[in-house]
Amino acid sequence: MTDRTSSRSDLPIEEAVGGACPSFVTAMDIIGRRWTGIIIEAIGRDCTGFAEISRFVGHIGDTMLAKRLRELETDGLVERTVVDTRPLRVRYTLTIAGLALLPILEDITSWGHAYGATENPTGTSDTHERDTRTTEEN
Repeated sequence: MTDRTSSRSDLPIEEAVGGACPSFVTAMDIIGRRWTGIIIEAIGRDCTGFAEISRFVGHIGDTMLAKRLRELETDGLVERTVVDTRPLRVRYTLTIAGLALLPILEDITSWGHAYGATENPTGTSDTHERDTRTTEEN
C-alpha cells in the first residue's frame, strides 16, 4: 500500500511515518539558521553588496555574514558575482529558489506581527499579556 497518504493528502505515508517530512526538515535547517531570513530579505530589497547587507541586517559580524552568505550560496538561494571593476566588487542576488522564499518570509513576518512575542514598554511580552487576558476572561 505504497500509494496511501497520511492525513495531509500531499505527503506520501512513507514520508510522514516516523517523523517530519524530510523536505520540511531540510527547509527548516536552511531558513532556521540565525540571520538567514534577514539576509535573504536584505538581498530581496536590493542590498546587493556586502556592506549594504551588513547595514541592513545590523548586529552581525563580518565573519558570520560571510559564512551565512557562503552557506546560502551552497544551498542554492544566493548567487555571488564578482564585478570586474577597480576595485573588484562582489554582488549578491537571489536565485529562483531564493526569490521563492520572499513571500514565505513575508508570511512569517505577518505571523510575527499577529502572534509573535514582542517587547512592549512595560517589559512584558505581548504574548504573555494575551495569555493572561485569555485566562482571566475564562
